Amino acid sequence: MLYRLNLNSLRYTYYLITPNETMFETVDEVPNYTAQVSLWWLLFIILEFCSLLLLGHGDRFALNDSITSISAGILSQCFKFGGRTIAIFIYDYIWNNFRLIENSWDSPLTWIFCLFFQDFIYYLGHQAGFFWGFHTIHHSSEYFNYTTALRQAALQDVGLAIYDILQAFFIPPSIFLVHRYFSEIYQFTLHTTLFDNYGSLGIIFNTPSHHRVHHGRNPYCIDRNFGAVFIIWDRIFGTFEPESPFEKPVYGIINQERTFNQIYLQFHTLYDLLLVKWRMKTKRGESIFRGIEKLKAIYYPPIYMPGMKVRRFFHWFSMIDHEEGIPLVN
Repeated sequence: MLYRLNLNSLRYTYYLITPNETMFETVDEVPNYTAQVSLWWLLFIILEFCSLLLLGHGDRFALNDSITSISAGILSQCFKFGGRTIAIFIYDYIWNNFRLIENSWDSPLTWIFCLFFQDFIYYLGHQAGFFWGFHTIHHSSEYFNYTTALRQAALQDVGLAIYDILQAFFIPPSIFLVHRYFSEIYQFTLHTTLFDNYGSLGIIFNTPSHHRVHHGRNPYCIDRNFGAVFIIWDRIFGTFEPESPFEKPVYGIINQERTFNQIYLQFHTLYDLLLVKWRMKTKRGESIFRGIEKLKAIYYPPIYMPGMKVRRFFHWFSMIDHEEGIPLVN
């Protein structure tokens, strides 16, 4: 098993790959890259733990929190098929029967296009209200370390499926799957307080500093820095926010849950969005979300309430004032 601790798999953790070494004719030929880097992840977690202790930052992790995160990571893998996203079967069918463009699986240009387009699709997915129903658990930790990266929703691939299969009309399945693996792998490296912006690379790429803002529940952090690998989408569409030296991010969700119950953390936001929010009533017993507003309760940002101002963002909406309705943190 230790053979996986090699320079190749170390490269993989930072997306340092070339098209030629990662192009395959079929999805069955695509290796499970997550399994190949898993020992590096374990080593990173141990080294981070030791470094934080030596630097006097033992308050940046907690055993019960880390166990919850690791448990969520294990559970999320149980909902994959051979380590692959569940969308790959639908994706493969659409590509074989309904593709619009005949892109070759061994085309470096297609490979590069997918690198950027998949990241852009991920950015768009973060803007959808119902996606947060699947994704909230990842933000529920009050700590920010490498174990937080493992705190994934069991059904996150279900939430992302609609965005994944959008690529099936013009990107070969094997190229899609390769970038899906490496996008998730790269994001692991973002979850730490030991590193910041990687110098000028932070202009283009997502970094730990940028991602700390994304995980913050301070008003200035809400709905910011959605990108996975690249930060350019946030810069282009006005959702970029640098980490403030005067107000460090406080991690967690707006209505922080004081529990380590795995089932509750996995599904409570989805339950609230689909079954609770649109049934809310005023003190006089009148429905808050009436008619079309019931759909807005699910489709609009989770913080949305009738009367709040939103703007169209591609095929859905985002808040005009991203700090509206967000409580201050101590």
